[in-house]
Amino acid sequence: MNSHLQAQNHHPLPTQYVIDDTANVLGEIYKDDTSLVCYCQRAPWALSRAAHSFAKNQDGEILKYQGKINSELTTMLKDIFCHSTHGNLIVNHIELMLTMFDALFEPKEIGLRVISCKEAHSPAFHENKMVARMTSSLGGSGERWIERKYAQYYPLEKGQISAQLKAPHTNYINSLCDGDIAIYKGTNWLDHEHSALISASPEFIEGDAKLCTYIDFLD
Repeated sequence: MNSHLQAQNHHPLPTQYVIDDTANVLGEIYKDDTSLVCYCQRAPWALSRAAHSFAKNQDGEILKYQGKINSELTTMLKDIFCHSTHGNLIVNHIELMLTMFDALFEPKEIGLRVISCKEAHSPAFHENKMVARMTSSLGGSGERWIERKYAQYYPLEKGQISAQLKAPHTNYINSLCDGDIAIYKGTNWLDHEHSALISASPEFIEGDAKLCTYIDFLD
């Protein structure tokens, strides 16, 4: 992960952003003062190129799934990717994410989205309205995020329920690396209504093409 920032404690908001090159770090998401955990594992060249090539040829939402983590889901992934060059590597990466997510949360139901992008699909920084989300991008840099202490808001306008975030200064923006697997908390995590991670979709430059995977805890 590319990070210009160091986590600091500002009680009562959770301000720990735990980053490591071992998968065990993902379990730290259960700590009350932790907003994001990241397993840093830069994608091998073949995997990154496979994702880039796939995304170059197909744009938009490749898969939107709601249900259990099971063998049928694996079959769906193989049907989508295994016809492409080294598509099995993409399937293996998403399967790894699903296995980790299942082990950590034991969900009855998940939401899975795989998006093929040549441009940002959600470029504005925002609070995430869910319990917990796992994300990983292949083919280039991944999800962007900022520490909450750097968040600034526009004044509330008439009729608004919540204030709109201002675009953060570039010095405060962190990005996941190609292949990193991260989990972050949303507003529906217990006692995190005002402490969810603030993030935005990956940044794109001309010629970029990426596969972005998101797994949400639903039940």
